[in-house]
Amino acid sequence: MIPPSTRLRRAIILNEPLLVSRLIHTHSALLKNPSLHERSNTSLHLCALHDEPRIIPILLAAGHENGETSRNTDSATPLHLACSAGHVECASLLVEGCPESIGVRDKEGRDALALCALNPASTAVLPLLLNHATHPANPHTRDNAGNTPLHHASAAGSLKALRILISAGANPLAKNDLDWTPLAYSQTVAAEVYFRNLVAEFERVRIEGVRAEGERERARGAGVRIVDDDGVEGEDERATMAVGRKGEGWGSGVMGVRVRAGSAE
Repeated sequence: MIPPSTRLRRAIILNEPLLVSRLIHTHSALLKNPSLHERSNTSLHLCALHDEPRIIPILLAAGHENGETSRNTDSATPLHLACSAGHVECASLLVEGCPESIGVRDKEGRDALALCALNPASTAVLPLLLNHATHPANPHTRDNAGNTPLHHASAAGSLKALRILISAGANPLAKNDLDWTPLAYSQTVAAEVYFRNLVAEFERVRIEGVRAEGERERARGAGVRIVDDDGVEGEDERATMAVGRKGEGWGSGVMGVRVRAGSAE
């Protein structure tokens, strides 16, 4: 007779959600069912590895990840396996169902963001990780070799991932433990040119943003005060050209103009 643990693993691999439901209902202790011969992969690991998105909600609803995030002998979570394999639907379900695993790192120090950057097929998962409401991924994380997700995306030749990561604030000048920036790992000359242009584009946008903010700060300090013929300033007659000014005294802003009887000081 086939042991229930073996039957459960087979049901997952063969994508039989009804059989999986019956087995975990009858044998609730076998829910995680880690395999000693397969890196201690749990039931959820098998779903991620074999791209079985229909079974993931069943396991999560049964409490597979309640209390502790599942890891195999490589310290990899089910989300890690889905991202590495390019199984976007499975990864999306895992990001939604167990977001605590987003920041978890495997034995090489890579999180889900780095693994998605390594596989162009998983690029669609990057925005889900970076924009998660409660557990957003950090684009500045480093693995055990000092590589950032941008290093991995460059080495994988994933141009779309490069754009997503840089737009999320990833530093294109970050160096790994070997003193190399992500640009050094460009696979082709075309990819290197694209990377350089991408960095130049976002740097231009950044500089324009800094310049615009400086102009807004200067505008906040500029204003016009209206006084009557007796030299008394009316609180209701003050005209300002910006939101506010530094301090309370006259002239404490960047520029001030006092108007009285048609003259300016």
